[in-house]
Amino acid sequence: MASPIRDLEPGSLYVTISLPYHIEDADAASRHNFHPKLSRGLDIATYEIHCAQDLAQEEFNWGLYFHRGNQDGIWYALARQDVMGYPAPTLFQLSRQQIKSSPRLHCQVVGLVRVLRIPEIPCRELTTYLDWLALGSYGTVTRTFIWVASMYIRTWHHVIPKPGNPALRYGIQFDVNLFLREALSFAYAEVPYTIGGQLPRPIIRSAFGVELGITEENRCSKNETRTSVEARNRRQGFPGSSACQGDGF
Repeated sequence: MASPIRDLEPGSLYVTISLPYHIEDADAASRHNFHPKLSRGLDIATYEIHCAQDLAQEEFNWGLYFHRGNQDGIWYALARQDVMGYPAPTLFQLSRQQIKSSPRLHCQVVGLVRVLRIPEIPCRELTTYLDWLALGSYGTVTRTFIWVASMYIRTWHHVIPKPGNPALRYGIQFDVNLFLREALSFAYAEVPYTIGGQLPRPIIRSAFGVELGITEENRCSKNETRTSVEARNRRQGFPGSSACQGDGF
């Protein structure tokens, strides 16, 4: 199951979940209905089609944030274009920001979900891949969640290229419905605190995320908070590129 994390971690990829409006916009807020308890019958296909056919609007803006180190991160997001007045080549415009401030301090951010943690990978190489993937994949997007989920899965396969790796079986078993339900449950519960202006915004480690080079025994780092009284926080060091050194919040 998902568990809370205290800080951003170098070499980690996060799904960012943001409100599609400024928190001061009361009219926009009134048009969105957030349900903390989701139906078990949530179907990603229906969820996607309704938005693509303008039968529903996205409750959140979904993006990806790659934390490379202290005050060093890349934030990928999509902004919906106004296609009513004139034809637009794409439904969304791609935003790629290199930021020093934590996305947790942005007032529209509801929360972050860590999906990938790869301490040993060179940050520069992964940044190049994410830039290429984001630019080549956003043109046909109709829903930002689908784009984010696809980016995550493709990135995960990119960093584990060996077919013989037993971890590859996880990609086949990945259930986008369960991941969506996990993320929405987390986000809906945090919306009131976001609207209330509480900062910094929280982080959780997804139950459907991947941690490479980290054993089950030492998975729990000093940044992760366990609800079990028997769990212990362990400080650990990871081999890796010097470009990935540092902490963030």
